Amino acid sequence: MKVAQKSPAPRQTLTLARSAFRMLDSMRGELPKSVFVEELLTKEKKRREREAFYRTAVTAYTPKVREETLKLNEEIPIAAE
Repeated sequence: MKVAQKSPAPRQTLTLARSAFRMLDSMRGELPKSVFVEELLTKEKKRREREAFYRTAVTAYTPKVREETLKLNEEIPIAAE
């Protein structure tokens, strides 16, 4: 994918490979291409933000934190009924 050199700065035009263009057309249905691409980008941005959050959370859950969590769970009785 490239930005067309003749595009005005506030509204740049992307060029796609023919295969990507066909995929885009088959997926977008009746939505205008620009709206569909913007929605795709928004969804992907949110997905990446969630992924980064979970990666950070998993990294922070160290063996020491796991031990403390298990100890705390044993100390606090939870009603089973």
